[in-house]
Amino acid sequence: MDPDTHAALYGAARPARSPRGTGVAVVAAVLWAVALLLLAGLGFLALWAAADTGTTEGIPLHWWLIGLAVVAAPIGLLSTPAVRRLSVPARALVSGLALCSIAVGLTLWAA
Repeated sequence: MDPDTHAALYGAARPARSPRGTGVAVVAAVLWAVALLLLAGLGFLALWAAADTGTTEGIPLHWWLIGLAVVAAPIGLLSTPAVRRLSVPARALVSGLALCSIAVGLTLWAA
């Protein structure tokens, strides 16, 4: 099709957006998946250990505190001005890196 005809029918031609940030998003997704898998495994083992010891009165307080700290660390990191200026894939990478390091540390501590 003639470029003038195309411009008359559909407007000015716009080049396709380059897929910037795709690699960063993939790495962030892998980090989040590893972190969530580790945390789910730790939660399963903690509940299994609690069930093995006999009756308890609910979930122990220190489990709630550890869970709160695990959730609060990436949220606190995301609220800093330096991270808020980043692109969305870069934010996911930074928070995924923080959460994955926390999950690996808890796994090593539990082992």
